[in-house]
Amino acid sequence: MKLAHWLLAGFFAAASVCAQNVNAQNIQMRYSTLYGKLKQNVKQGHDDVRIAFYLLNQKDGEVCTVHKGWMQKEEHYEELVIPADYELAVPIDSNLRQANPDVTFVIDDGITCDVSMQVIANKQYGQSVSQSDVASLVPQMDNLLSDLGGMFSSWFMPEVGGVVVHFADGVTKPLQISSGKKINVENRKAIIKLAELSQGDVVTFPAEALKVTPWIPH
Repeated sequence: MKLAHWLLAGFFAAASVCAQNVNAQNIQMRYSTLYGKLKQNVKQGHDDVRIAFYLLNQKDGEVCTVHKGWMQKEEHYEELVIPADYELAVPIDSNLRQANPDVTFVIDDGITCDVSMQVIANKQYGQSVSQSDVASLVPQMDNLLSDLGGMFSSWFMPEVGGVVVHFADGVTKPLQISSGKKINVENRKAIIKLAELSQGDVVTFPAEALKVTPWIPH
């Protein structure tokens, strides 16, 4: 299995789509489909990073806006909290795995979204990250990606070399390293390479980061 990028797109080909009304549509899947990967989040060795799921627009790869989400099994219903970055956040629970409820997310109508998996940092870093933060995240992200890829993944996938910081639309100013260097923001993303940071460096962001994901050299 070759994992050439931190994004594993199209993982859930079985996710079904049904119309809710003229302006929205429902994306439906079973809880067990998500739990099969999310259970990696409770394993030791990568406490500061986790697997997260998103809906990505098939047309442009952008994260699809999720208006609402819930789990339902017969008369049992639980509404889900939708975070600002539209992560498909569900609780990790073996009892839920046994019950295997339907999980539904409401998105805009007229678009096609694929469920995709990402490895992201647990912490919200706000407007800065230190060299020591990046140095701690990199091996944990590498370990989690290796766990996902299985025993042969190390043969094919290069090691994580840094992090990608994701911003909201409209953020274009560069990141400022305390040493005086700058890191450009392109398409709302900035790559922080661990090898280019010195001990004690702090990288300041022009706005709050939405999420931090692995950077894998191509």
